[in-house]
Amino acid sequence: MTYRVAVIGAGITGLTAARRLCKDARLQEQNVEITVYEASDRIGGKVITYRDGRLTLEGGPDSILARKPAGINLLRELGLASEVVEQNPASTHTYIVKDGKLRSMPRGTHMAIPRDISTFMESDVLSAQGKFRTLFDLLLPRTDLSKDVSLGHFLRTRLGDEWVDGLAEPLLAGIYAGNIDELSLQATWPQFGQLADEYRSLIIGARSMRPKAAPANQNGRSAFITVKGGLETVIERLADELEPNVTIKKSHHISKLEQTSEGYQLTVETNGDVTTATFDAVLVCTPVKAMKRLLDVHLPARSKQFDVPYVSTATVILGYPADSVDVDLSHASGFLVPRTENRAITASTWVSSKWPHTTDERFVILRCYVGRAGQQAYLSLDDVEMARLVQREVRELVGLSASPAFHKVTRWNDAMPNYPVGHLSQWANLEEDIRASLPGVWVAGGGYRGLGLPDCIVHGEEVAKVALSYLTQQVRSR
Repeated sequence: MTYRVAVIGAGITGLTAARRLCKDARLQEQNVEITVYEASDRIGGKVITYRDGRLTLEGGPDSILARKPAGINLLRELGLASEVVEQNPASTHTYIVKDGKLRSMPRGTHMAIPRDISTFMESDVLSAQGKFRTLFDLLLPRTDLSKDVSLGHFLRTRLGDEWVDGLAEPLLAGIYAGNIDELSLQATWPQFGQLADEYRSLIIGARSMRPKAAPANQNGRSAFITVKGGLETVIERLADELEPNVTIKKSHHISKLEQTSEGYQLTVETNGDVTTATFDAVLVCTPVKAMKRLLDVHLPARSKQFDVPYVSTATVILGYPADSVDVDLSHASGFLVPRTENRAITASTWVSSKWPHTTDERFVILRCYVGRAGQQAYLSLDDVEMARLVQREVRELVGLSASPAFHKVTRWNDAMPNYPVGHLSQWANLEEDIRASLPGVWVAGGGYRGLGLPDCIVHGEEVAKVALSYLTQQVRSR
């Protein structure tokens, strides 16, 4: 018997789901025909690498978090282990902007929570009053976390507004381009809740987290890794591996999903043509909005309420002639910008320092991020205006007065999911309702259970395994 499976979405989640399903089906000697549908004209989702001569520059994510094994495991399975590159260990210093100036992140901290109080008190990022309010966490009673709360509410209660606005917001909410007072604690940084539950005080909990002298992963020192040819190499290798056994259809938009006696019929639109195709199982690996458009009509009222707001962002790459740069950037990976600074730039990576293998001696490369929840106005600028504004802020903050030799703007519309308070319980309800109403359909991706590349890989592989089990047990009995 041959089973037919559709994967909707060819980002990292969809591609790894298709790969796992294909691989496991072969091991179990099952015949599975897999078709991957991608609405855009390229695969890879937010993973995009620009290659120009000796320059390898990322328009989307620039690295994989090594402490989560799914990423390095995938690289190894794709034969890319020898291509792994770690972050330059000489560039681990990070700055934060305060009152228009770069200040060093406080030393002796764990995720900005004081671990060494004496060194934390030496920092000039917070006022004396702000530092003492932070330490008040040591005296506070245990926080009731029986219900989900916002990350900002929890941290403000424990460590104070100044610590949150000056340190936690750009460091923790910045990953989501979100508003820290609207993000779910449980869905974004549950480890803080776990620390508070175990130790009562976040500071006491942070002090128990000993700095690791051992390597952060089995391949080296760095917590972040990439591959020599850029992260799009991973996408290309996935596509090469899938090509003999999986059909990938780009510029194919799925406009409707209907349940039939034969399984699920998809309405497919491409270049003005409309066709249908029927499958035994469907893996929906899309952002939340696209998922809801396909599935809402089939689900009960409580799941129709499931929603995740997405935030638009942009990355601006600036390439400066190396011989015109008189500022030493070699010691640091970049800087973070609190929203209270009211700047276009939300963060900056000093690419030439952090990932020196991606550039050459001709250029000093900076990558700056624009746009976050509540600060979207700068995204209305055209590419040239945005690059000029970012260049001006780099000059003001870093002192880099040279003019860039080139710039590259990449826009990500509705790209960053911001998990709201109560997200995990709402997601659990959605999964339950899909199982009951749409057996043979699964949902996965960054909008649901973690937006980092390793999280997406894990989610894609998990639904692939469950889908194969369903096919061999349920469909066979029909």
